Amino acid sequence: MACPSVWAVVLNCNGASWLKRCLGSLLACSYPRLQLLMVDNASTDGSVALARRISSRIEVIENNSNLGFCAGNNAAIDYALQRGADYVALLNNDTYAEPDWLDRLVEVGEAHPQVGILGPVQLVFDGDQFNSWTTSALAHLLKALERDESGAWLPVEWVEGSCLVAKRRVLERIGRLDPIFFIFFEEIDLCRRARAAGFQVAIVPSSRIHHHRGGYFAQPRLSRRRDFLRLRNSIIYNSTDPRLSLLGNLQGLLLNDAVHFKDALLKSRNPAVWLWANCSLLSLLPALYRKWRADREMLQQTK
Repeated sequence: MACPSVWAVVLNCNGASWLKRCLGSLLACSYPRLQLLMVDNASTDGSVALARRISSRIEVIENNSNLGFCAGNNAAIDYALQRGADYVALLNNDTYAEPDWLDRLVEVGEAHPQVGILGPVQLVFDGDQFNSWTTSALAHLLKALERDESGAWLPVEWVEGSCLVAKRRVLERIGRLDPIFFIFFEEIDLCRRARAAGFQVAIVPSSRIHHHRGGYFAQPRLSRRRDFLRLRNSIIYNSTDPRLSLLGNLQGLLLNDAVHFKDALLKSRNPAVWLWANCSLLSLLPALYRKWRADREMLQQTK
């Protein structure tokens, strides 16, 4: 059987301090058919020149502005698919991978046609312990994740976009990351659309990466913007489920928003951010409806 072509995409914005370790680990990857692509969202810290110095194997797309996580990665996905990619792997710049991480993921993907999106186990940046995403999002699977038998996989609802590998046919079937999110919740939405279209989403215990978490948005000056986007996008996600009717999505929106309002009042979170997020959605209502309708039509076409 021919070895599938994989393109690994690293999205970057002023992340020069992370790139040497991230790109170096990808260059050391044992997978034989791996192409490397860095997408730069208008960095001013010399990131592009650094990537080119690290290796001529790394192709670079330079954007003239910060397109965000979704649009930035979508440009790279299109680029990779046009060049024959069978799989596209998205990685954050504050990650680095174990040498066989990709071999393990492709092994599962090729053995199980129903698996459309795959992710590795995430470890802390400087150690072998599970990181905070693994211990929170996959808390019910921690015992199983400790076993790393080759070929084993576990079905999950979603894998984090810091390292997400999607098959070509999934991206062709359900589309790309939805730019309505800009950043946060976009990978959860992608995985929901994949599962609704009949694909499985898998965590592969034998595949491991290290992830610092935070990266660009860890900067204190961006904390309010980060909180706003997370809250706003949570509302978007919970009001655009293509498997539900408009009424069902309205119920999900109201329940989700009530929980966040309670948290803002009782858990020392900023009520102004809650108000900002809700006010911003007024202008997005037509876009929310278009997203729900387009995703619903896509799912009807896949049945």
